[in-house]
Amino acid sequence: MIYPMRLKPATKDYVWGGSRLKREWKKPADGDVIAESWELSCHKDGLSVIENGEYEGMPLGDLLEHMPIYKGKKCEQFEFFPILIKLIDAKTNLSIQVHPSDEYALDNEGQYGKSEMWYIVDAQEGSGVYCGFKKPISAQELEGALKDGKILEYLNFIPVKRGDSIYIPSGTVHAICGGLLICEVQQNSSLTYRLYDYDRVDKTGKKRELHIDKALQVVNTAAVTKPNQDVVRENECVRRLASCKYFTVREITVAPEYKGRVDEECFLSLTCTRGDGLLEWQDSTFTVDLGDTFFLPAGLGDYTLRGNMTLIAASV
Repeated sequence: MIYPMRLKPATKDYVWGGSRLKREWKKPADGDVIAESWELSCHKDGLSVIENGEYEGMPLGDLLEHMPIYKGKKCEQFEFFPILIKLIDAKTNLSIQVHPSDEYALDNEGQYGKSEMWYIVDAQEGSGVYCGFKKPISAQELEGALKDGKILEYLNFIPVKRGDSIYIPSGTVHAICGGLLICEVQQNSSLTYRLYDYDRVDKTGKKRELHIDKALQVVNTAAVTKPNQDVVRENECVRRLASCKYFTVREITVAPEYKGRVDEECFLSLTCTRGDGLLEWQDSTFTVDLGDTFFLPAGLGDYTLRGNMTLIAASV
């Protein structure tokens, strides 16, 4: 049976995480800290689970293995479900990191690499992200900066505000900084190489592992990234934020109504990042609250959103 599926996320507690996703967004967790909420995930490290209807209680990945038609024709080119969507609450800075390309990752790690995009859901005054370098540098300069603990002096710090978006192709050095709440759409991969982690220790008192040798092999030292450089306004309700082989991401503003359609070509995911409202499909109505994520299977047909809300829509 095809219908809009509300998803229950898997949540992660990391050293840099905050409490907003549990306190304000009502995400499930044993403790008070939620660093990441994996909203739409078929990844073995954190599966999202269907919360409603005939498939209630089933991990989304299991359903799509049995019903690949729900992914849509555009997903047939991939060996596995192509994207992973997260909400990220950064109380403090994440590590300085880089993700490898598919080519490098397949040759050396036996899995795919990662490109991703960030949508700024909320930002404290003065907060921002590290993304790319202030100017192109050599691999030797980068290695020296890492050894001397001066890597931050070379990185491009970008102040951001609510509604900004940044596309981060594989090979781009980056880090989310403290004070940000972000919706991240990425390739379905957990492969990350850390270059610098501020000499922090985890709950056991140990420093987290760095991967400098591998990082230096994959980093694009010429990478300089700007926010909103890929944004295109498609109509008064929709902005296309980023598009690549693995995902296309749009911001949908509902005030008071938006009509859409999901055809057989591809699924659509919807994550509510502001406000609330309703999702109507055929004779059914679903409430949409802050932080809710829905999986709309390929071939679902027409749907309507009502209310006063902002949603991040992702597809292939």
